[in-house]
Amino acid sequence: MLDYGEACPISMATSVLCEKWTLQIIRELFFGSTRYSEIQKYIPNLSPSLLRNRLRFLEEKGIVFRKPSATAGRYEYHLTPSGKALAPILNELGRWGMCHASEGMTDKPNAAPSLVRDITGGINTDQLPSGDTVIQLHLTDAEPHAKYHIYVRDNVAQECSQDLGFDVDVYITATTKALTRVWYGEIDIHKAIDNGSVKVVAHPVYLKSLKGWLGISSFTTENPQPFQP
Repeated sequence: MLDYGEACPISMATSVLCEKWTLQIIRELFFGSTRYSEIQKYIPNLSPSLLRNRLRFLEEKGIVFRKPSATAGRYEYHLTPSGKALAPILNELGRWGMCHASEGMTDKPNAAPSLVRDITGGINTDQLPSGDTVIQLHLTDAEPHAKYHIYVRDNVAQECSQDLGFDVDVYITATTKALTRVWYGEIDIHKAIDNGSVKVVAHPVYLKSLKGWLGISSFTTENPQPFQP
């Protein structure tokens, strides 16, 4: 643990939170990941041993608690009230990063599962036609070439890496980089379509309201709140 050797609440907080990957792990817990494998899926650059050490440290500090899962021999990780209290801090940190430290951000790799998860959470279901909607995201630079599906039912959007066999209403094809640029508001979706970096095939009713239902990161807005306590 970092020790700044001074009586300051900022130093005490950063001594807990500013070890490498710690805030990213907490981010994933806010997004609903509870299993070790889920966290690893969304943070692929984090080594298994370091993830294990960070989770143990966060548990010792009372930010995370571990409990047995329904699967024998496995555990789930959840935020404690102390961990949930970090929601406004993460929101403001993301907003600051978007405003003051985002230069070159979209040139960096973005894990396909994370991008699909973010896009799913940003879909404005009120702008979609009534009834169920199936959206297929084909990320051409993911390995292997991945096709993800987003299912909208009863105004709730859920991601799924498997094709459940339903008819697809909207086909979106792009690289993760191109779609990341759209997600963070670096390029308008219609401009991305015009320049060929994103391809959308759908009934005109979906195309007409595309910009309304395909959201962008709330960190690009005045009131970002992707993390809820």
